[in-house]
Amino acid sequence: MHQIISFADPEQWERAYAQAARKDVYYRHAYGELCRCMGDGEPFLFAYEDSAGNKVCYAFIRRPLQALPFAQDARLEGDWYDIISPTYGYGGPLCAEPREQVLRAFREEFEAYCRSANIVSEFVRFHPLLGNHRLLGGMMDIVYDRETVFIDLTRTEEELFARYHPNHQRNIRKAQKSGLEFRVLLAHEALQHLEVFYRLYRATMDKVQAVEYYYFSTEYLERLFSRFGQDALLGAVFLEGRMISAALCLREGDTLVYHLGASDKEALHLGTNTFQFHHIALWARRNGLRAFHLGGGHWGRDSLFQFKYRFNSEGTLELHNGKKVHRPEVYARLVESWKRYHAQELPEPYFPAYRTRPVVRAVAPSLEAGPLPGPTATAIQALLPRPAGNPLQMTE
Repeated sequence: MHQIISFADPEQWERAYAQAARKDVYYRHAYGELCRCMGDGEPFLFAYEDSAGNKVCYAFIRRPLQALPFAQDARLEGDWYDIISPTYGYGGPLCAEPREQVLRAFREEFEAYCRSANIVSEFVRFHPLLGNHRLLGGMMDIVYDRETVFIDLTRTEEELFARYHPNHQRNIRKAQKSGLEFRVLLAHEALQHLEVFYRLYRATMDKVQAVEYYYFSTEYLERLFSRFGQDALLGAVFLEGRMISAALCLREGDTLVYHLGASDKEALHLGTNTFQFHHIALWARRNGLRAFHLGGGHWGRDSLFQFKYRFNSEGTLELHNGKKVHRPEVYARLVESWKRYHAQELPEPYFPAYRTRPVVRAVAPSLEAGPLPGPTATAIQALLPRPAGNPLQMTE
């Protein structure tokens, strides 16, 4: 038995989520609202319960395929979709105790729904803390992506600090000597500092040359604090009364997750980012939380990963992705239409393949030739995958 709960029915969504034995921020209606605010698609919650009362929640974002510039060529009649995990976060089945029999029954019922609802493909970023990719290997393609890092808040404060890399320990001491002040800002107080945080955030995005998608709006931030209330916080660092760094985090159950952050590049030499995350971890521990998930890097063990890894070299968790084609014949038509539209073969493995970023070749047009044929910038943008994870390079 299952329910398909639309974003438009927040009360039913929250009621079904409240009955789940486990809790996680990415399954909340409020988080789905953020995804929708970013234009990522329509959020849904699939709430499953078997005859023994075992419950599984599965949040996903549904994206229309008619928006693809080659959809008409693929002869799509009616409404067709693909689905992904909540963007900038993680997904997969949320249940009390993952058991193969329960998960298999859940997947069978969910896949039947996908076929009947014209859902062509499904992409899942499984939750590293939940490890909910396990036991699903025979039901969809599971692929290792990268490592992520968490800080184990069940340790004492002395144990936490002792496990930091010597460079992090040194930066924390340096920050303390520099007179930096750490504060946790909640609710109204966080909103009062939102304008300053937003300026720092945009400057940070400019610094790392982030893609346009990462330039979250003030509306996004205001909506986040409004919907999450006390479960959203800014862990901020001040120097002489001026905010120079802050990390926006979300909490649910006994877990805190890092969402996004910003810092004044002129103050990085003071050790601000290390000082900031150390004190966020201490605050979370003192407030009864058990894990602080920092996420991973962009790829492999890059500089962003190394920064996080130095907080807990024993706290790595694997991120896995899941892939499933529910309507193979439509999927194949979309791939062939992609190739015809872009006049090229697929340049790299990507899923779903019909959302692959096309290779843009440099061409020197004749001044008399007129406009070049091919996809417009808007059409190309419709194809691009929505990124996940945080783009900040936090190195000191």
